[in-house]
Amino acid sequence: MKISTDIGVWIGALAALGIYSVLIKDNPFYRFVEHVFVGASAGIAVVVGVNTFKSTAWSPMTVEGDYLLIIPMIAGLLLYTRYFPNIAWLNRIPLSFLMGTSAGVAMRGAIESQIVGQVSATMINLNSIDAWIVFIGTVTSLSYFFLTWKTGKVTGVTSKLGRYFMMAAFGAAFGNTVMGRVSAAIGRFQFILNTWLGL
Repeated sequence: MKISTDIGVWIGALAALGIYSVLIKDNPFYRFVEHVFVGASAGIAVVVGVNTFKSTAWSPMTVEGDYLLIIPMIAGLLLYTRYFPNIAWLNRIPLSFLMGTSAGVAMRGAIESQIVGQVSATMINLNSIDAWIVFIGTVTSLSYFFLTWKTGKVTGVTSKLGRYFMMAAFGAAFGNTVMGRVSAAIGRFQFILNTWLGL
């Protein structure tokens, strides 16, 4: 048994213990570690933002002479006019461009991944049990949302089967989330016991 002498390991281990101490009771140690984490995250975000501005806007404009970058820089500065009531309306101009482009990019990604991708993944050769399960699960899950259909013998069975498929999918997604959290906790405990305490 040999405890680590690395200051970084000590900080990481004490921070992990501080976060886990909230499981016993809310305490000042936990709040201190939480504030340090939030403050460090904010500081890192500011540094990354400044470096991104320097590398993608300021340096290309001053060194390479790409003066058209002044337009997005002015638009970015207009976002801060919301803090000045007299000219706060200028904030809407760049914000409308941001919302429009974000909606377009999100819509394209959603259509490709959630509609086109799902349909193309379902339209496969039905030559295995897995392919049949995917196909039947997709069709019955879609039939569950056809609320305008009259519930008959066929549609009632398919919608109920679709509900079971969705319950299995949601359960698997939740189990995957829990498994990820447990594996992260195991990694932290291994760090504390092995790397820090040397057990």
